[in-house]
Amino acid sequence: VWDAIWADSDVTIDGPVADQASLRFCLYHNRIATPAHTDHLPIGARGLSCQAYQGAAFWDQEVYNLPVFLYTQPEIARRLLVYRQRTIDGACRKAARHGYEGAFYAWISGDTGDELCPDVFFRDVLTGREIRNHFNLWQIHISPDIVTTIDQYVRVTGDTAFMADHGAEVAFEVARFLRSRVLLDERHGVYRCIRLLGPDEWHENVDDNAFTNYQVQAALDVAVRSHRWMSENAPDALEALSRRLHLAPDEVAAWARVRDHMYLPEPDPQTGLIEQFTGFFDLEDVSPDELRGRLLNPQEYWGWPNGVAVRTQVSKQADVPVLTWAHRHRFDDDVVAANYRYYVPRCAHGSTLSHPPFGFAAIRAGDLDAALAHFRATATVDLLTTAHAVVGGTFIGGIHTAACGGAYQFAVIGFGGLDVADNGTLTIDPALPAEWSSISYPVTFRGRHLRVTATHDDVDVALVDGDPIDVTIRGERRPARS
Repeated sequence: VWDAIWADSDVTIDGPVADQASLRFCLYHNRIATPAHTDHLPIGARGLSCQAYQGAAFWDQEVYNLPVFLYTQPEIARRLLVYRQRTIDGACRKAARHGYEGAFYAWISGDTGDELCPDVFFRDVLTGREIRNHFNLWQIHISPDIVTTIDQYVRVTGDTAFMADHGAEVAFEVARFLRSRVLLDERHGVYRCIRLLGPDEWHENVDDNAFTNYQVQAALDVAVRSHRWMSENAPDALEALSRRLHLAPDEVAAWARVRDHMYLPEPDPQTGLIEQFTGFFDLEDVSPDELRGRLLNPQEYWGWPNGVAVRTQVSKQADVPVLTWAHRHRFDDDVVAANYRYYVPRCAHGSTLSHPPFGFAAIRAGDLDAALAHFRATATVDLLTTAHAVVGGTFIGGIHTAACGGAYQFAVIGFGGLDVADNGTLTIDPALPAEWSSISYPVTFRGRHLRVTATHDDVDVALVDGDPIDVTIRGERRPARS
């Protein structure tokens, strides 16, 4: 069994043995933490070895863990997305409980999809008083994260039947939620997302978090496109789904209206910078090291409502870099590089989710040495036990499965240059660090099995089995070698 798993997923690095070993460690743990046999269980954010998270899923599942299987064992990626459709009733219960329509997916999701995240996660170590964090209420990006991952799955696999059978229901119900959650700014003629908590969990109660707003627009676009595709290709399935969801005739037009008028924080024309949220650049500009010196107790929680980071530009983890990673086709290299250089010295990397997005940005910025450092920080977080097990007085241990998934994406999608263009073409554009002579990895793409081998000077894409296919290699489209 393991021979078959490694044949589908192993990545071979000709470079320092520690890089190879740590990547295989990550591949192993991402795989054993995944309920690959079923479609009704999630990937635990800390595997099965953390008392705090208890095997439940976060946004980590779609953004960090699942992409490992998209290009290796897509049937597992499919089951994980079916899990989200199976638990949509819990997401709808959460939305209704908070006065919204549609599906508001749980920040911490178990076997029913109901919200498992408590209102109180931490205690103030100075006073002993409870800290009310709004992870379960203001981190709304979990719902569009799921929808955009469904869209990514269909683009990579060509499994359009999944959209008709499962994905469209999720996309439509999430679109309903997002339409009820956004706020119309009549003065400027745009829709906004207010009272948010983006990927940077230290800054709560903010408006127009850039990552969230872009994800909201993207998810609404998926819903509108899916409805159009089903009307043309699966009209009977659409009619049945519309009846079951009581889909009103004007709802899709309303989703398109919000999509087309969503406020998206654009890069500054002079600096290229994207503001993390409204007012972020007005906060105190200070380094994480200086902030650390302001602590009264080393176990203090740095975040909202009164932590030392709240009124500063110090972030817990990557935020804008997650945006430029997830929407990499929307931003050119100069914008990605400018935001990398601005945000990296202001980030405390208080989460293992942080280094992969910064590493991708470093690759786009052409700083491959920095990217390799981010890769090693990602891949060795558990091997070297570099993460804190106690945060704000709360024990949070276990294997960091998102970092495990992030290490694969870092190696294959980042350094290995694997991607799917907007037109559906498989593209390979590697950028190897100086310490790596080559990288080789398997790819499953729309029923074909390929083997990519890249050096600093050459890229070979071999068709192992399946129908012939053209691949774009460093900008040149050519057939995979038979």
